Amino acid sequence: MRSRTALLGTLLAAAALTISWREGANPSVGMPGVHVITAPAPRPSHSSSSPAAGGSSPRPSSRSTTSATHRYTGALVGTPYGDVQVQVVTSGSRITDVRAVHLTDANQHSRDISAFAAPRLKQEALSSQSANIDTVSGATYTSEGYRQSLQAALDQAHA
Repeated sequence: MRSRTALLGTLLAAAALTISWREGANPSVGMPGVHVITAPAPRPSHSSSSPAAGGSSPRPSSRSTTSATHRYTGALVGTPYGDVQVQVVTSGSRITDVRAVHLTDANQHSRDISAFAAPRLKQEALSSQSANIDTVSGATYTSEGYRQSLQAALDQAHA
C-alpha cells in the first residue's frame, strides 16, 4: 500500500511539473533536490564550435545602410540539441533587437523548447543590454548557446 501511495505521489508531481512547464511557470521553485541555475555562465574567450571540432564557422556580420544602426551576427554555437546563432541590432551603444538566426531543432521537443525560450531570452538581452542573461528553466542548452552567440555578436560590435 505504501509503494502505491509513493508511486501515485510521484506521478502527480510529474504531471504538475509538466503542466507548469507548458504554462511557463518555474515548477522547480521550492522543490527539494531540484535546482535551477540562473546565474550567467562565464563568458568564453572563443566559441565552443569550430571548424576543426566539426562545427560551422560563424557567419560574417553585416551592417545595415543606416549609419547609426548596425547588425552583428554571433558565432554558430553547437549544443547537444542543435545549433544556436543570434544576430544583434544596435543603434549607437544600445541593443535595439536580438534575432534568432538559428535555434536548437534536433527534434520536435527541441523545437518546442526553442519556441518557448526564444522570446524570454530576447527580452532578457534587451533588458540587460548585454549577454548577462538568465537561463530559461527547461532550456539550459538553448540558453547557453544563445548567451555565447550573443556575446560573440556583442564582441564584434565593440571591436
